[in-house]
Amino acid sequence: MTHALNMPRAGDFRFYDDWQLWSGTRGDFSTPTLVRDHVERVFAVQAQLQAPGLAPTFLVSYPDTPRSQAALDMSAEAVRQSPTSWLTIAGDQQFWSSGAELDAHIGALDQLQPGGWLLTIARGDNAMPPAATPEEIFGLMRTTYALSQDRPVRVAFGDVAALPAVAAGAEAVGTGWDMRQRLCAYQDFEERQADTGAGGGAWYQRPTLRGLMGGLSNGEYDVLVSERPTLALRLTPGTIGPQAEQAFAHHATVLTTVIDDLRSRSGQDRVDTLRAAYVAAVGEWPEVQRVTSTRLAASRWNTPFLQGVDLFRDSEGWI
Repeated sequence: MTHALNMPRAGDFRFYDDWQLWSGTRGDFSTPTLVRDHVERVFAVQAQLQAPGLAPTFLVSYPDTPRSQAALDMSAEAVRQSPTSWLTIAGDQQFWSSGAELDAHIGALDQLQPGGWLLTIARGDNAMPPAATPEEIFGLMRTTYALSQDRPVRVAFGDVAALPAVAAGAEAVGTGWDMRQRLCAYQDFEERQADTGAGGGAWYQRPTLRGLMGGLSNGEYDVLVSERPTLALRLTPGTIGPQAEQAFAHHATVLTTVIDDLRSRSGQDRVDTLRAAYVAAVGEWPEVQRVTSTRLAASRWNTPFLQGVDLFRDSEGWI
């Protein structure tokens, strides 16, 4: 997570500084020696933990800048030290939306031929669902499609917003019981007020309904089950328990089911299957809104992702 140092107001170093990742000042990359030393220290800790190698990187906003070149240089140093390590590509929404410049940056990285790829979209806020744009989704899909031809790709903090990447070839997405495991948001890396000492964390309790490709609040879901039990069962088979841990277990099951279905397919069929799920969900939301009065519906959960998928399909000549 070295790239988190580039986030505005990053300052939650309570546990980070327990690890000896710097020979000098934290975040000092002013010389090639300091870059090399930091990469070595990161890999040493990972080896100590018997974890697969995952290289550090910079957070990039624009692909054709000194920062993007620095990210490329650090990735090259990481592959030099550990050829089988995975590389992280971390960018904000501007980065993933930057069209041909993004493609050129990804092409340069691809020539390094690492062991695999971990993609991250950094966001300005931690709203769920994220305020994604079609262009961002299109860029993520193009990148995934290109990189996954010969190496595995995963999307960190991806959750439901990264399903288009799975359709384009990613093998997995990151999720978790806490909101900060589902989104990579700047504010979640700011210095925090003192807490209980456990590091904070809170269960994200909104149930996820596969038929909506999105979620409701606990109260909204209860209303739907009470008023329209047949519809609720169709949208998500079985019942979702009232406890937060049960909601997360159900959420993980929904994600796994969708991803397994996509991974059983290939090429255009994989993308078209996800598109059909979004189209069906858009058709379900009006009745769910009428019954539950939910404010978050297709325009946030589905539409930007559907539009991004269509941009990708068009670019591949699949429309």
